Amino acid sequence: MKYLAPAVLLTFALGVASAAPTPLTVTATATGYAAPASVQAGFVRIHFLNSGTMPVDLGFFRLRPGVTEAQFKVAATAVASNSAKDASDRLNQMVEVVGGVGDVQPGKSDSATVQLTPGTYLLASLDADDQTHATALSKGFLKSITVTGPVLNNAPDTADYTIKMVDYRFELPGNAAAGTHTWHVMNAGKEPHFALLAKLLPGKTFTDAMTALMSSDQQGPPPVDFQHSVFAQVLTTGHAEDVSWNLEAGHYVVVCFVTSKDGVPHAQMGMAQELVVK
Repeated sequence: MKYLAPAVLLTFALGVASAAPTPLTVTATATGYAAPASVQAGFVRIHFLNSGTMPVDLGFFRLRPGVTEAQFKVAATAVASNSAKDASDRLNQMVEVVGGVGDVQPGKSDSATVQLTPGTYLLASLDADDQTHATALSKGFLKSITVTGPVLNNAPDTADYTIKMVDYRFELPGNAAAGTHTWHVMNAGKEPHFALLAKLLPGKTFTDAMTALMSSDQQGPPPVDFQHSVFAQVLTTGHAEDVSWNLEAGHYVVVCFVTSKDGVPHAQMGMAQELVVK
């Protein structure tokens, strides 16, 4: 048997290593994120565990040239505290949002697969406590991570379903089946978007949901089950992430609550549609 040259062995080893997205574990504690200092570029499978005391999300933000971490924190705090109607728009001018994991309750975990290019990113949460209104940023949920080259060729398997987000609507699959499936959520619009799926409550219709979404003074419980909703993180145009959702059969409302420059939620601009899962 002939011996393989070192270069061939290296190529073979890298090929095996890059066959699947790189795992990255991030843990939310009571004082912020615990995560490795770096991860290799390519597709990254994020496992997000919340061992803290409050619900928290995880976003991957890449600063645009000339933007500092301090400037980001000021702008992100304005979004988290909802202190200005154009806060989201101002933050969007500073960063690329490449995905992450939506809100995770204490003691729970969730995951998502994103594609990262070499550079420095900020891990951050734009959540705020419902009762105290204290932002997660003020509790330490801001951490830098370096994405190193070279870029691995480690794309995940093709997703079962795709949600395409544009300004201001969703392109949804017409054949979604109940059960656990991988969903590829992509932003093809010019503005940042996210996708939240919430099931209509028994006896409620999509019209009921739209009436509630368009109301500035919602009375009584919402017509959808937000408590058990699923979420794909905010994405800047051109970015995508893969998430695994276990959906029951039924009718769902798919919405985006990112706000426009004028402070209007995208849901009130048409980004609220019905998805039927059979």
